[in-house]
Amino acid sequence: MTGTVELDQGGQHLLIRFPYREDLVAMVKELPGRRWDPKQKVWRVPSEHAKDVYDACARHLFEFTSEVSSLLAGTLAAAPTAPTEPPASGELPPRQGLLLPDDDAPAAAAADDRAPDALSISELNERVKRSVTGTFPENFWVVGEVVDFDKSANRAHRFFQLAEKMPRAPRPKAVVSVAMFERTAEQLLPALAQGEPPLTLRDGLEIRVLVRADFYPATGRFQLIVHDIDPSFTLGKLALTKEQILRELAEKGLTERNRMLGVPVPAKRIGVLTSPDADGWNDFRRHLEESDCGFDVTLFPIKVQGVDLKPTLLAGLRWFAARPEQFDAVCIMRGGGSRTDLAWFDDREVALAVAQLPLKVLVGIGHQRDQSVLDVIAQSEKTPTAVAEFLVRGVEAAREDVQDRSHQLAALVADRLLSEQGRLHERTRAIAQASRQRVQDAQRRIIEASRSLQGATALRISRERGELRHETARLVHLSQRCCERAATTLQQAETRRRLLDPARVLQRGFAIIRGRGGRIAPSASQISKDQSLRLQFRDGHADVTVDEVEKDPS
Repeated sequence: MTGTVELDQGGQHLLIRFPYREDLVAMVKELPGRRWDPKQKVWRVPSEHAKDVYDACARHLFEFTSEVSSLLAGTLAAAPTAPTEPPASGELPPRQGLLLPDDDAPAAAAADDRAPDALSISELNERVKRSVTGTFPENFWVVGEVVDFDKSANRAHRFFQLAEKMPRAPRPKAVVSVAMFERTAEQLLPALAQGEPPLTLRDGLEIRVLVRADFYPATGRFQLIVHDIDPSFTLGKLALTKEQILRELAEKGLTERNRMLGVPVPAKRIGVLTSPDADGWNDFRRHLEESDCGFDVTLFPIKVQGVDLKPTLLAGLRWFAARPEQFDAVCIMRGGGSRTDLAWFDDREVALAVAQLPLKVLVGIGHQRDQSVLDVIAQSEKTPTAVAEFLVRGVEAAREDVQDRSHQLAALVADRLLSEQGRLHERTRAIAQASRQRVQDAQRRIIEASRSLQGATALRISRERGELRHETARLVHLSQRCCERAATTLQQAETRRRLLDPARVLQRGFAIIRGRGGRIAPSASQISKDQSLRLQFRDGHADVTVDEVEKDPS
């Protein structure tokens, strides 16, 4: 709120108050008849220029008192602004708007020495009633905040109050009793609830209402009788409040803060802020249970409408903010309702708490046509069922990703085994070919040596033949040893290949344990309590959760 516009006691001037701003001062100086009052530190404008004041100040979000609203609506006449001398000390200011009977009691008492006759209470109240009905002969519009309307929810006649509240004041400036009789309530309340957008009367709403002034002489009770309500005024006020909150969040850089937070995949540790009696909570919980995704849901019960919504919701947000490591996301939910029911969520403190929460917030507090401040600053899924569907989709997507990665890993292992098997075959062929080549080379050397020694002596031949036989035996022996070593190496490689084949390990009754990210967990030290694991058997998979980890002593 920028400032206030009030009507002075005499009804002659409008009083404009606001903290100093050059643009507002320039705006006021354009008003006709404006005058600065240095004693009260307020701008004064003659009340006949009320429309000019409203047109200028409304653009800057000034707040107008109910007297000013009545003056603008024509139900309160502007007093003449002819300059008058201030009343002498002890005198009362001239009375405005209330017409007393024609007799002048003080003058009559001064003219007659005997004491005047006293009025009975009924006579007094009848005169007051005539004064009230004479001053307000027709219906007129008033503006005020609804008080104690909810207390008469189950009654045919609805009795409540309208209050005029000043900014940051602990108590209302003025209060008036209001009656909405059964016939009016039966016509007016359903019509408001079925409007577009719907409107439900409740405590705390500021409304513009068409009333008739009434004074009941039997009890001396003054009250206003309701005839009609202007829904556009209240809905406009609600929209203005929402716009002011969003503007403040934008100035502080908080509008996108929570929306930019990521959701862990999969998000299974879910905190919920809603009423345990709400249909939306039951729909949300049933949808998660039917998904069979194993969600861990923690409910912090709150009130989802009325004056208790704000303190319970703030308490829940503080509770989750103190435990961010225990949750993946927080859901704020309620079923559908009228715009005024959902307006309880358009609160500045609630919006700041949600924007600064270290956990991702998912909002489902209305139907598709409704949008609160929380829908703007957090991830809006509109309805509780839509929030549940979003969470289920995230878990299913993570599950499909794990399956895809498992298939990819199996394909990579199979390709690696085939590649290693090919390499082993190539090395076997190479060893056999090298052995054969070496034997052939040795045979050629023997033949060549035999030819070169034909002309030598028999002794040399005999010796050379002995050496040749010895060399031949040695080469054969070496070749055999080489072949045996190669065969042994090949057999060991083949044995390792068979032993390392995961399919054979699984066929023997073993299982492969996979932890986070599908990685194999070979040690108990890599497993923690409550961790989700996947066991791969020869004929399928099983997902388990660790209840306890017991490590062997070192």
